[in-house]
Amino acid sequence: MEASEDKSNHPGIVVPQETLQKNVKKDGTFSGCTNGDREYDNGGDSYADPFEGMKIDSHDVLHKVVGRTKCPGCHASRKWFCYSCFRLVSELEGKVPSVKLPVKVDIIKHPRELEGKSTAVHAAVIANDDVKVHIYPCIPEFEEDLEKVLLVFPSSSAIPLEEYAKKHRRNEDSHDEDGPRLKRPKHDGKYGTTVNRVIFIDSTWNQTSSIYRDDRLQGLQCVVLKSVKTSFWRKQEKKPDTYLATIEAIYHFLVEYHQLFIDSEYDGRYDNLLYFYSFLHKIVQQNMKERILQGTFKPRVKTPKTKR
Repeated sequence: MEASEDKSNHPGIVVPQETLQKNVKKDGTFSGCTNGDREYDNGGDSYADPFEGMKIDSHDVLHKVVGRTKCPGCHASRKWFCYSCFRLVSELEGKVPSVKLPVKVDIIKHPRELEGKSTAVHAAVIANDDVKVHIYPCIPEFEEDLEKVLLVFPSSSAIPLEEYAKKHRRNEDSHDEDGPRLKRPKHDGKYGTTVNRVIFIDSTWNQTSSIYRDDRLQGLQCVVLKSVKTSFWRKQEKKPDTYLATIEAIYHFLVEYHQLFIDSEYDGRYDNLLYFYSFLHKIVQQNMKERILQGTFKPRVKTPKTKR
């Protein structure tokens, strides 16, 4: 799910100038600071690279891209990829990693979610064969057994993915007792592959409920993931830091799915889904630090509402 865009002249961070300068350290790093309900971890003592140890390809080819070029599909001006066609610019074709997913992924994007700011686009570019983006009110048709389609959404009836896996295994075992035991395909994971498709909603958290309540999504099993802290640089006000950006949610679902259904030992095969996300994350962090040290950081100032 996407955090809302901060409309200011800096990378989506709203922090008082005096607070930031006070937190800058001698080595050029700066510690996390808070602004009301928002908290930022900007590279201080507690900062750790959230992508450290992941098998993510080098970003060198992205750094070499100068200026914008026309998308080979729609001919719109783009930098690294087209967020409308989900294609790389010609200069990067064959140079950026691609990822094969174990399930099909459908992303239902709110029409007001800006394409250029949506991290869901990263998945559609990196895993183009397995990811489709639908602009609401368009919703994919589910031709397969609905029990094999999951919606990642924290509804009141949502269950942990691991609980879903255990429940499905119990159901399979009970069916075996009613008739001859069938030989199942071998899997290294705990439960065997049972899911064909997974749905994600791409919008701000305040917009998700309008999509979730759509009649066409009723009857789908909702699942929730293990608690993970977001590393997204545009965090939402009054929301916990476990509310993930869409690409983060997709990635962590696949890792957990892999460990439950394929192999309990995850080998990093989906890490490159975060290829563009990790690249942009590092750019935001670097720009933030440079502007603070140069004294050119101009935070957005919220003026209090006056009573009439």
